[in-house]
Amino acid sequence: MKFQQIRSATAIVTFGGVRFLIDPWLGAKGSFPPIPGSPNPDLSCPLNELPLPISEILNVDAVIATHLHFDHFDSQAMEKIPKDMPIFVQDETDAETLRTKDFTDIRILKYAGEEYKGVLLIKTDCLHGQPGNIGLLYEKMNLRSSACGVVMRHPQEQKTLYLAGDTIWCDFVKGAIDSYSPDVIVVNAAEATILGFGRIIMGLEDVQAVLDYAPDAVIIASHMDNVGHEKLWRSDLRQYIQTNHLQSRLLVPEDGEICSF
Repeated sequence: MKFQQIRSATAIVTFGGVRFLIDPWLGAKGSFPPIPGSPNPDLSCPLNELPLPISEILNVDAVIATHLHFDHFDSQAMEKIPKDMPIFVQDETDAETLRTKDFTDIRILKYAGEEYKGVLLIKTDCLHGQPGNIGLLYEKMNLRSSACGVVMRHPQEQKTLYLAGDTIWCDFVKGAIDSYSPDVIVVNAAEATILGFGRIIMGLEDVQAVLDYAPDAVIIASHMDNVGHEKLWRSDLRQYIQTNHLQSRLLVPEDGEICSF
């Protein structure tokens, strides 16, 4: 198993010999304007250029889109990804959106699992915001609130991988850990925040909750240092790692870096 951080939530996972591109955000640095309600109101994003040429990033077998927010599947991804590339999505609504963009091989993730080239892909749920106001937040932003995570298993892989997706710590994450006992958990940990609505992905307390609940797992912090509404940065996590002696448990890869298991 290899996890290559590309940028933000975009990553390439090699699992069972199959290469999956996760949540492709392929636009140029600064191509998206400041996000309304951001705690950093002057920051356009992404904050960094891609670490690899797009042609190299697209050298994969399939794409997994946990949802279609701008920083997970942008207009450049719509344009650059081959139209016959297999793309796994969370539901029929996202599938239909991609079909309108002329993609021809859309596959829907399932809770019971969907197999691709020997890799079992299992859909998990997310809570992409704070309970009680999540609906109002995304209605205001004219976006869907739903997102998903994915568990990967393969007979030749000794470890189970869990991509938690855009979620805070919640019963969905706890349930996925209970059900699948993942050895490696990728968490989106930038504490992206909308003022008045709170964080919409994991912050430090959420990451610590995952560490506590899955004491035998290695945690990878993804979705870092690229969205304009971020409150938790790689430098913060690395300081936390040093202070709490978490070097073997919590990894914070740079853009382009590969974590191998």
